[in-house]
Amino acid sequence: MNRRLLATLIVVSATVLAGCGAFGGAPSPTATPTDTEASTPVPTPTETATPAAASTPAPVPVAGNLSVDATLVWERVESLFPGEYEPPLVSARNVTGTSILLPFATHLGLGRGGEAFAAENAGGGYVRQEDRVLLLTRNGSATELERILAHEFVHAIQDQIGLLERADDTESFAAERAIVEGSAVYVENFYTREFLRFSSLDRTCAEYANGTPYARYVNAPYCYGGQYFAARLDSPSELSNRDLRLPNTTEQVLHPEATDSPSNLTVTTGWEATAERDRQGELFVRTALGTELPEERAIEAAAGWGNDRLVSVTGDTEGYVWVLRWDTDADAAEFETAFADYLDARGNRTADGWRVDDDRYRLATVDDRTVAVVTGNDTFVDSVSVTGESGNVTIASES
Repeated sequence: MNRRLLATLIVVSATVLAGCGAFGGAPSPTATPTDTEASTPVPTPTETATPAAASTPAPVPVAGNLSVDATLVWERVESLFPGEYEPPLVSARNVTGTSILLPFATHLGLGRGGEAFAAENAGGGYVRQEDRVLLLTRNGSATELERILAHEFVHAIQDQIGLLERADDTESFAAERAIVEGSAVYVENFYTREFLRFSSLDRTCAEYANGTPYARYVNAPYCYGGQYFAARLDSPSELSNRDLRLPNTTEQVLHPEATDSPSNLTVTTGWEATAERDRQGELFVRTALGTELPEERAIEAAAGWGNDRLVSVTGDTEGYVWVLRWDTDADAAEFETAFADYLDARGNRTADGWRVDDDRYRLATVDDRTVAVVTGNDTFVDSVSVTGESGNVTIASES
């Protein structure tokens, strides 16, 4: 989706839905449809599509009412790539979406501003398994809808040139999003500069810098992913090159010259209810800290990221253990200090950590380069121990 794929993308996975976007009154990401909306059957083009000339069927079938010439937008996007491609079906719905984030992002306060954002902006997404672009047209101007449609058409071409498949092979969801959405924004920016006379990449990055925590979270892969491809490519046609090196971490997205692999980090746990163990990445660290700290400090505290793993536990006790491995002991100490200040800004410091609303937090120094954030309900935070050395970490229950 273009800059707002979260709800359905998170439920269905990035391999099914890619992209989503909108600027509203100010440039900003749009939410995806709710599960109910996403699962509503879409009429086939022959039932509701805008009729074309009898002798020339429209190359881009449209289901629903759309004020934008989808065929013209498709032809313009296609012209930015070598070759010809099959256009997807477009489904337009006059509805708003809903803001849904990954649970840990919500836990860290990145959902603030999400509901208002979803209510104010148009949005869209590319449903990969159905080769269909879904547009949520509510509150969208013709220019806004054209920009979103162009972005979603890029996702359809990404699928046909194998870029989505290659992105699936990255080691984390965060890096995959930066590749998929960043390269789409990169192409979208060519489109908006030529046909709409503004830079969508500049607007996206401005919304990241100046927006709500939700807008920061949603725009991060679009802004920095877009900048990554803008720094490395001369034209969208280069995305078709199967030998194009793609970043494997968001550290490589933020620092295109970086080629080193993530630091050694192995996390084991005795908790039976462990759910996810995904890498959040340097960009997530920067984005989260920047909701409470000055941006320059967030950038400095996130730099030196080496690796991380998130362990989620559900059941009788619930919480997260986020283990971060840093390049040096100084980097680890800088993050620990910054995260403590971030927690001071969000909640209240106590004798045994911090309390933010109904959640507890504490920081654990595992070794000279490894720090763990333990957060959740009281029972969970009190019962967790995190030990290890040289990047080999064990999470256990002391109860």
